Amino acid sequence: MALAYLAKGRISSIDENNELARQCKLFYDHSRKGLLREYSWGFAKRIIRLAELDASNPDWKYVYAYPEKCVCARRIFNEKETVNSLDKDKYDLFLISDNTQAIGCDVYQAYLEYTYDAEDAELFSSDFVEALARMLAFNICLQLNGNGTIQQTQYQLAQAALSRAKYTTAAERQDKLDYPDKYFTARM
Repeated sequence: MALAYLAKGRISSIDENNELARQCKLFYDHSRKGLLREYSWGFAKRIIRLAELDASNPDWKYVYAYPEKCVCARRIFNEKETVNSLDKDKYDLFLISDNTQAIGCDVYQAYLEYTYDAEDAELFSSDFVEALARMLAFNICLQLNGNGTIQQTQYQLAQAALSRAKYTTAAERQDKLDYPDKYFTARM
């Protein structure tokens, strides 16, 4: 689709031995991961209980292993918290001594909601596919066309497609926030 948006023909596979395929292959993974980080997509959302590490950090009570194939940590919580709570626990990402990425927080037996590095395009929503194709077209445009104006247009179209994809994903959710009632509880 990205090549069609640039009027550059078609390829059967990104593994073909031509410049079009090489450019698509070069930018596809980067574009896909970048878009996955942009939003909490339903097809890539995961919630797991984190594995505690035998490490310490003076800023945090607990240190957990960063999940494999996590492109963006969204929220950390424990079993007692509701999913829709406005109270968000603080956390930080850092490397521990053996170059292992870790998550530090003050939450005991923490769960992490995160965006998984979804690679199977069959899982992607049609709106996400459109946004990905537009972003890929933006990323390969200058190498294939050499025209900054067309690249700028592709960027604007990619941003519009991304906004549309975020909107349709948000419309599929049924979130009801649990508003904090500490003010009312203290006065009753």
